[in-house]
Amino acid sequence: MILRVLILLLSIAVLVMAQKPQQITCKKISEASGLLFSQKYPNVLWTHNDSGDKPYLYALDRHDLTLISRVKIKKATHRDWEDLSYFEGSLVIGDFGNNRSKRDDLTLYFIDEPNPYKKKKAKVTKVVQFSYSDQTQDDRRNYDCEAMFSYNKRLYLLTKHRDDRNTTLYKLEGNVAQKILDYPIDGKVTGADSNGRYIAVLTYDMLYLLEPTKTSDNIFDGKIYKKHINAGQVEGVAFSKQKISVVNEAGELFTYRIEDILKG
Repeated sequence: MILRVLILLLSIAVLVMAQKPQQITCKKISEASGLLFSQKYPNVLWTHNDSGDKPYLYALDRHDLTLISRVKIKKATHRDWEDLSYFEGSLVIGDFGNNRSKRDDLTLYFIDEPNPYKKKKAKVTKVVQFSYSDQTQDDRRNYDCEAMFSYNKRLYLLTKHRDDRNTTLYKLEGNVAQKILDYPIDGKVTGADSNGRYIAVLTYDMLYLLEPTKTSDNIFDGKIYKKHINAGQVEGVAFSKQKISVVNEAGELFTYRIEDILKG
């Protein structure tokens, strides 16, 4: 009898953990990429398309993922947007997708976060075009980037290697992404975010939760927690209070509790 009860409780727990994803219903979002919960408008979740769209951000209702508005970013170009972040009071759009590592126009667009309930357009307040400190003209493989996050008053990038399953951590300094280190993450990094204490790093089959020591730029120097995920081709990750949400290219949103990831 006790064994049956334990099996039943375990089954219930598995069902709860196997949460059915939410679905973005807006047809204009054909390939969701970056993801960011608004710090200014509590009900808003920002996202955008990968390459192929015009310079639009999409404001979704965080509860049911319906479209609140589509905001055009004036004087911006959408070549291959990959991620979103906050930095120094601005919302930052990362146009740095670089599949063949040949781009010479890697760009960050800084904007004042618009009110999606009132505005359909937003102006770029700052443009940063950057290059990688260690890239040579002959190196055309490992400078694709899909992950950007702000941490400890710095803006960082994580690259998606083509030659191996490592990632390279960079810190933005002016117009140069300064290399910090290579890390054997054993996957293709597709997104990152930070809530100030933790850093979430996303690969196609794993969600990492880092707790750095803050003694250096090495974000991998502290505790590292991880959770295996099966959520399709995931493209973006974002913190929301005590949870982390992940979106795949089909617009499915999966949500995980930080508490569960810390427990392993």
